[in-house]
Amino acid sequence: MGVEEMAINKIFREMFKEEKRRQELEHQKEIIRKALENQGNIINDYDMAMELLELEEYEKAIPLLNKCIEKNNSSAQYELGKIFKEGLGVEVDNEKAKEYLLNSYKNGFKKSGALLREIRHEEKIIKENIDNMEYETIISKLGYKIDMPKSWIKLESKNENCFDTIAIDTVDGDVIFNIKMQVFLIEIPENMSFCVDLNRVANNMGCIESVAFNNNNCDGRLICGEGLDGTCNYLFITKGKKGVYQVKIIVDKYLDSMYEEVIDHIIYSFDIIDKITNDEFKM
Repeated sequence: MGVEEMAINKIFREMFKEEKRRQELEHQKEIIRKALENQGNIINDYDMAMELLELEEYEKAIPLLNKCIEKNNSSAQYELGKIFKEGLGVEVDNEKAKEYLLNSYKNGFKKSGALLREIRHEEKIIKENIDNMEYETIISKLGYKIDMPKSWIKLESKNENCFDTIAIDTVDGDVIFNIKMQVFLIEIPENMSFCVDLNRVANNMGCIESVAFNNNNCDGRLICGEGLDGTCNYLFITKGKKGVYQVKIIVDKYLDSMYEEVIDHIIYSFDIIDKITNDEFKM
C-alpha cells in the first residue's frame, strides 16, 4: 500500500457521525417492526410480552415469549436470548442465550447477530494469526481480478452471472463469521456503463453517505455503514465496460481494527480487466 493511502476503516470513522449511524439503525428497526406486523396473531402475545418487559416483569413475559417461539417468531427468540444473556429475572446462561439468538438470526432477525457477536467478544473467542495473511489473485470470469486470503472458506455463488469471489473467515463454523468478502456485478448492456452515475447508484443503495475514492486501479465511490447484526460494512463501487461492480466486505465490529490491513489489501487489490477510458468514465 502506498504512503498516500488511508486505511479504509479510518475513512469510515471520519465519514460517519454518531447521529447518522443512529438514523440508519432506526430506519432498519422500522423495517423490522413492519415485518413483524405481518406475522398475524402472534403479535398479540408478543406485544403483551414486550409491555411486560418494559415493566421489568420478566417472569410473566417469558411464557408469552415461549408461546411465540413455538410459532417460530424470530423476534421472540431474540428477546428470550437477550433475557438469558443479561440475566433479566433469570440466571445468566450464555449457552441458552446463544441457542435462542442463533435460531433467531437464522430466521432472518439480524439484530440477534449483534448480541451473538457481543457474547463471542466477551468470551474472547477470536481468530488469531492473521498478521501474515497469504493471498491468491483470483481472475473472475465477471471481468475483474482481486486478492483473496488463501485460508478463507470459499463459498459457492448462487448466481455465477453476477456474484463471485465469495469467501469468509470464520472462528467456529457457525453463521456468525469474522469477516466476509464478495463482488457483485450489475451488468449493463451494450457497453453503456459510461452512462451510469455512481452517485445515484450509491443513493439508490440507501446509504447515508458516500465519498469519491480511488484504490489506485479504479475510480469509484466508497460507502461505509453499520449493520444491525453487529457488523461494519465496506463497499467500493466502480464501473467497467461490463457494468457496475460492488466490492463488499462485512466484518464483525469487534474485529474491525484487527482486520484493518486485510480490508485495505482486498479493496486496494481490486482491478477491472476491461476498463472504461477516463473520458468515458466522466461522462
